[in-house]
Amino acid sequence: MTLLPDLDVKSVLNVVEENFERLGLKAYAIHMIYIGEHVLPKEQLIKHFQATVNDVNSGYWDIKVRGLLIVYDSYFIHIIEGSEDTVHRHLRFLFEREAKWIKENSQKDVRVEDEKEGLTVILGEEKAAKGEINMFKRLKMLTVYHSIQTLIFEDWRAVTARPPSLIGTLDIHGSISEHMEQLRICLDKTKRICLHAQADQNLVFEGLSAVDPKIEALPEVALLDYLLQSQHILDLRYVAHMHRRVDDYAFYFENVWPLPTHFTPRLLYKLKIDDSFVEPLPVMPWELVKKEVEEEEREERQSDTSSSD
Repeated sequence: MTLLPDLDVKSVLNVVEENFERLGLKAYAIHMIYIGEHVLPKEQLIKHFQATVNDVNSGYWDIKVRGLLIVYDSYFIHIIEGSEDTVHRHLRFLFEREAKWIKENSQKDVRVEDEKEGLTVILGEEKAAKGEINMFKRLKMLTVYHSIQTLIFEDWRAVTARPPSLIGTLDIHGSISEHMEQLRICLDKTKRICLHAQADQNLVFEGLSAVDPKIEALPEVALLDYLLQSQHILDLRYVAHMHRRVDDYAFYFENVWPLPTHFTPRLLYKLKIDDSFVEPLPVMPWELVKKEVEEEEREERQSDTSSSD
């Protein structure tokens, strides 16, 4: 009897591992784009982002954080790549750094106010109410691409830019289709920026003419402000919060009370079937228990009746 040759049988795991080896990856990569409004000078903001990226890449990582940060005077666009773990770790470090910055500036303002308090009392001036200090006024996640096969950037870098002005006005109270159209326009511009970054490793936006293709690829300030005001785009803080949150499953009867019994088929297992070729529905365990209890009660009543006689 001849034996069958040994077949090279591969599992799904083997195929996934081979694909990762060909791409030079250890895990699935994601591509995230988010925008924001900041209150810091450009160079100082870049230092904060650079510090968070270095903190992530200096520790354990399966895919290191890489991407491009474009900083305007009061707005920024961050195109970031990495594994899901490293990208969200970057967001967590960024918000922790913001909280630390707020605390330090609050303490500094308290010391300054204490020094000025005596002068204010002497001059009889009223203290002005001080608003809340935040590094980021608004943050929105434009999109995230999961399980990407190729990475656009080889490392992380930041550039400053002065975008062109938007011709026309945008209606923040428009329909959701109008919001999605402006989102599509912004994503198309960021795609063109990524193509320029791939072609030029030393990409800069300073000192270029207004008709330069690189300048035309920059999203306008009015467009970014429109997207930051949109209620149809998720807040970045909410996205980062939900990534580390696992809610308990809520059953239907926990959300609706009293239960609408007229929609519940309570007599499902008590239907009478006349057709002899159809097997009857099974008797449920609680019906057997109920039947046994009724028989015991009947026997007790009969015994009580016989004893009284």
